[in-house]
Amino acid sequence: MPVFARVLMLCLAMAIASAAKATAQASDWLIVEGKKFALNTNPLDTELRKKQWERPENAVISSGNWRGYIATWEIKGGELFLKDVTIAIRDPKNDRGYTRKSITQELYPGATQVRADWYTGALIVPDGKMTRYVHMGYGSSFDHYQVVRVRAGKVVEHLSMTGAEFDAYKETKFAAFRKTDAYAKAYDDFRKEAPELGEAGAEDFIKSYFAETYLSQ
Repeated sequence: MPVFARVLMLCLAMAIASAAKATAQASDWLIVEGKKFALNTNPLDTELRKKQWERPENAVISSGNWRGYIATWEIKGGELFLKDVTIAIRDPKNDRGYTRKSITQELYPGATQVRADWYTGALIVPDGKMTRYVHMGYGSSFDHYQVVRVRAGKVVEHLSMTGAEFDAYKETKFAAFRKTDAYAKAYDDFRKEAPELGEAGAEDFIKSYFAETYLSQ
């Protein structure tokens, strides 16, 4: 199934279940110059699909982490590296009911470091004060951001901007994306699968879930 279709089906399922129950998602982590930031991007998703990784039966999935894992990343020497990937495993002996287990060696046996050469996209790092909370995905707003554009694992641009500057930057990038064949296809697919959500719903969905793509252009 195409990536877009999988994402669309998940979003529609969440919407049908009830928008009120949709939940803000646990972030991956990004280390930049020794500082650790929440990351509103998931660079490992395409790699896990390529590897056909499947969660073990005893893995814990919550509404706050639909993808089922948390990855930690680091930018070193102008490149993006995967440091660790953990999943939650059921553990009745633990007060929380689960423990976290690293699956990095399972994914990359014997590797001491993993350069993310599969990844091309934009790492979105909210590193300021939250100005608006949205109880879904990475929808909350902040007063400052970092945007790290990556191409095949190499950092090509590292931007620092206020929340207002980030909004303007995103609008400019999205306006350019709307003129592409990729946008046209995504829009047509969404309208076919969810006509009841209308034109505005289709555009809002694409603007949110394709941000990683058009911000990297």
